Amino acid sequence: MSRWLTRTKHWIGSTLQLPDDILLDLPRVTWIGSFLLHIENHKGLLKVEHQCIVVKVFDGLVEINGDSLQIQSMLQDEMTIKGNVSEIIYNRQQGGEGV
Repeated sequence: MSRWLTRTKHWIGSTLQLPDDILLDLPRVTWIGSFLLHIENHKGLLKVEHQCIVVKVFDGLVEINGDSLQIQSMLQDEMTIKGNVSEIIYNRQQGGEGV
């Protein structure tokens, strides 16, 4: 995304009081205890194993590590993962959509 477009979106979002995650297509991760994880604005799965799930997002990857991980539900742009979540790693890459 160009710098001008990003600044314009930030300005529109602040003027209209819209959250940045919606306006800029950023991921929203909600971690409930150590057993439930809800991810919004995802772009698909890259890896699914019992100890690791990797999710593609607009500007990088979200890696979830733990034990007995499984996808409880998955819709077009949101998913819920359950299991013993021990770590979440957000690998942001410049440029977006190029992952």
